[in-house]
Amino acid sequence: MDIFEKLQNLDKRVFYILMALAIAIPTINPIGLPIDITKPVKDTFDFVQSLPDGSQVLIGFDYEPGDEIDLSPIAEAIFHQLASKSIKIVALASYPAGPTFAEECLEVLEEYGYKYGEDYVNLGHYAGGEPTLAAFANDPLSIFARDWRGNDVSSLAIMKQVSSMKDFSMAMTLNDGPTGGTGTHEWVRQAVMAHGTPLIMGVTGVMAASNQTYVQSGQCKGILAGLRAAAEYEKLTGKKGTGTVGMDAQSIAHILIVAFVVLGNIGMFVVRRPRVQPASISASKPGSNSPSKPGSDPSSKPVTPGGEGK
Repeated sequence: MDIFEKLQNLDKRVFYILMALAIAIPTINPIGLPIDITKPVKDTFDFVQSLPDGSQVLIGFDYEPGDEIDLSPIAEAIFHQLASKSIKIVALASYPAGPTFAEECLEVLEEYGYKYGEDYVNLGHYAGGEPTLAAFANDPLSIFARDWRGNDVSSLAIMKQVSSMKDFSMAMTLNDGPTGGTGTHEWVRQAVMAHGTPLIMGVTGVMAASNQTYVQSGQCKGILAGLRAAAEYEKLTGKKGTGTVGMDAQSIAHILIVAFVVLGNIGMFVVRRPRVQPASISASKPGSNSPSKPGSDPSSKPVTPGGEGK
């Protein structure tokens, strides 16, 4: 049995083991496979880099659990850059699960010595969508009396510097669409149009095209779409995170699948290729002395009862 026949009969468990390793290895030890930096990611990075050091930004966690894999890595990558510039962060959420995602992502600030209540805060969830965001933009304390951790918001040092949306050097929405929370369109109206606060977006891959018009019009200063954008941003910040891990695992898994598909098809064609029998080869050689089989002469006619054989 040659190698191609062995491939055709390969135990499926071998493939499953290799696939598990392809995902586990980069998860445990991120490789950082080569990835090109696209223009939207570079433009967003440059804009954030231009923000004044020590200023304050507003981050909206406007997505549900199903899109955490795309949007949380974007938040973490942005937080690394903001922390490197000592920029303070105010987080809020239009989905009930949003504050939990915010808590997880804000943990990256600990390595920079950030203190809760002074350098960052998680205000928690607000209901009502755009009208509530509009009220917050005019008077934050009218919406949040206590933060996610139960602290009196008015007593927090970071919130004493905020009286309206205009006090933020930038706003950002991490958004999976208008399915119950505050959508990207509402953020454009309340942050950009109503108060002139620059806005950037982190969105799922399918939302990139529909929000590109805001980038082209200048109403949105940058847009990051999906897990790949997070991996690109991590490359720019020099901090490997879940974006790099996800893209490494995804890329290696895809390479493995393509390799098995190619090898499997090559093996199938090789194994199924018709093989010429030696006897047939010798019989077809010119000048062969082997006797011809009865009826092999095309000029002979069969003798049938009642015909010429009588």
